[in-house]
Amino acid sequence: MKTPDLYIAGLGVHVPTVLDARRAVELGLYDPEDHEYQGWTGAAVAGDTPAPDMAVRAARQAIERAGTHPHDLALHIHAGMHKQGPGAWSAQHYILRQVTDRDIPSFQVSQGCNGLIGSLELAACYLQSVPERAAALLTGSDNVSTPHFNRWASLENGVIADGASAVVLTKEPGFARLLSINSGSTAEVEERFRGEEFPPVTGVDAEDRPATAEPLDEAISEAVGRQGELRTELALRTMAEADLDVGDITRVAHIFTGREGYLRGILDPMGLRTEQGLLEFGRGLGHMTVNDQIVGLNHLVTTREVGAGDHVLIVAHGGGVSITCAVVRIEQVPTWAVGQTSATATREGR
Repeated sequence: MKTPDLYIAGLGVHVPTVLDARRAVELGLYDPEDHEYQGWTGAAVAGDTPAPDMAVRAARQAIERAGTHPHDLALHIHAGMHKQGPGAWSAQHYILRQVTDRDIPSFQVSQGCNGLIGSLELAACYLQSVPERAAALLTGSDNVSTPHFNRWASLENGVIADGASAVVLTKEPGFARLLSINSGSTAEVEERFRGEEFPPVTGVDAEDRPATAEPLDEAISEAVGRQGELRTELALRTMAEADLDVGDITRVAHIFTGREGYLRGILDPMGLRTEQGLLEFGRGLGHMTVNDQIVGLNHLVTTREVGAGDHVLIVAHGGGVSITCAVVRIEQVPTWAVGQTSATATREGR
């Protein structure tokens, strides 16, 4: 989908204190063999700071940077992978309440780790559908510091980190222009997360679900392979809609990983190089669920690794099921990025 006259006016991030992966091994939290194989060097750990409060901090920073008045917001969408609070509680409206007193719609989406980037397309459609709608706020946050969840052993190739990020999408010119965005689904992979029992057991955390049967694993393996094909298709389509070739892409904001091979598996089929990604930066923070891409984009902008005229491809996928790709062009280095360093940029909003 082409997105004419839509801009990213502000970004906000909150990255908690990082726990060194070697220290996690010493504490018995992280298996030494996993540490050696997976390549992670650290993970951001929020402790007892609630995920919605981190989202509020990121949202306020994004709004301030954008120069957008909270009354100009026409929509808020919040994304998270992990529990945000009590089951019946409306975390998104808590966040909205802290940033504006307007009675605008506020939604919470569940698209796994693609929640925030996937919401970007929804917000683009919402703004384009009515001329009077000026701006949208997107937030994402997670804190997995909860009982029965081990961030160091929850994924085969991942270490889950805490944090939050926010985007102000607007019709007024901003530091970056959203050129195009596309989403898709490989629905077959939902079987991977519900196990053999149907209906799925409710109230059971992912790590406590029964293992899937071997024949089903083989089928899911095929579906995961198709997910890679769809991700590549969406990325190439999105570049084409932006009137760009692969050679026009300067950098890529992607899911954080500790393994170069994992990143290569994403970028190689698109004709892109791992050097265009954020391997070293991301492996030091851990997989920040819905926040990787915006934290990564914020890093590229604040450290001025991208500048005016550069194009950034954003690639997001959640649980192997939900996929979104977007292209943004940097129009100018924002004033809030001037004088930033890599160290300070990754911990803004604290």
